[in-house]
This record gives sequence, structure tokens and C-alpha cells, in this order.
Amino acid sequence: MRKIITFLLPLFIVSCATPIKSIALKHRTYLITELNQPLKKEIGDKLILKGEEDYQEAIKIVQIQNFSISTVQFPYTSNDILPYSGVYNDWDLYYDKSRIQTNYDHIGIAINKKNSQIKPFISSLAGFTTKDLKENIEIEKTEFSETNCKFCFKKEFIYNGKVGNNVKFIYREFINDMARPAFNQDLQYDLAESNTIGFKGLRIEILKATNTSIEYKILSDFAN
Repeated sequence: MRKIITFLLPLFIVSCATPIKSIALKHRTYLITELNQPLKKEIGDKLILKGEEDYQEAIKIVQIQNFSISTVQFPYTSNDILPYSGVYNDWDLYYDKSRIQTNYDHIGIAINKKNSQIKPFISSLAGFTTKDLKENIEIEKTEFSETNCKFCFKKEFIYNGKVGNNVKFIYREFINDMARPAFNQDLQYDLAESNTIGFKGLRIEILKATNTSIEYKILSDFAN
């Protein structure tokens, strides 16, 4: 990933006459598998994973010193990921909206659109403030994803072994709160009838199945 290093410039405060423009997360459907390709997985593995998530461009803090800005302790440390969340004049702003506190509106990393300067910033009733640090901030471009959202879901199909000529699977469906499945079902198919199995629009051709692994093709994914 490309790394960006800050330049050391003095602290300055700008009037808060122009408010921060909030940037919303984007939404997408994702599919983690390959269609019509021979695949092999172990027992307990997901054969297919499909879902929806909110996402946005983001930065990952690689290196940053401890400091305060406008008497507020900067809340982020190395390995924190900050989504692209706002715009103020010529600054693109990266911050965690959930960390808004009563003594300030937003706090995070600002990148200047014109010269790529990178600075920590804070926005409060006192205005929009950026700060120079003794040590450079090192960041890299990445992506932020949020699966625990109002319209998010996740579906997964897991291989659960073979008994005789029957192959077993677990279907799990997650909605909104991805911490626990909203729906869980054990499934079993007789390969003597057909080597193509299906569930909720999903079609899988079983090439070979044992007690420890399965070889297969995904012919079609889950119906929406």
C-alpha cells in the first residue's frame, strides 16, 4: 500500500464559519467465492459467503505519537482505521463518527487536497484546528467496512462432512447484528439422487466429498 508522510507546519486555527460537510458510507453487495470453478475446502470451511455491507475509503494509522490537541487527548493510535467521513474547505477528513464527545464535534486526521499535507485536526465551538507534531504521522490507504448496519446481511454455506452417501452442510444467515446468526439450519443431501444440491437459489455441483474435505463448483449463488 502507498504510504503518506506528513510535513511539519505550524499550528493554525481557522474560523468555523464553513461547517464540516459529512460524508456518508457507501453500500455494496459482496460475494466471496468463484463461480463455475473447481474448488476444494475442508470440513468446517465456508463454501460460499455472500452479504451486504457499508464501506468507505479509509486510512490506517501506521505510526503516530501521543499528543493533545486543544487540550483534548488525541484518541487514535497505531493500527486504527479511520473512514473518509467529512470535508472542510480544502481538507479531506478521516475520523470515527462514534467518538464524538460533548467537548468537541470531530477529531481525526486531515489531508489537504491541494498539497497532500497531513495533520491531526479537531472541530469544536472554538473552530477548526490543525496541529503540527514533532514526529511525522505515517499512514497508508485502506478501506473501512461496516457489517453491523441497518440493511446489512450475511449468508454462508459450510461443509459439515459426509455420512455414507449423504453430505451435510450448515446454512447460517446474519442480519444487522453480525455477532450471532439470525437463522441457522442443518442440511443433508443424498448424492445417489444427484451430485447437484441447492438451497435458497444456491446451486453446487459436488465433484468429490469425504469426511475431511469437499471438491465442488458453485453454479449459482444465493437468490436475493
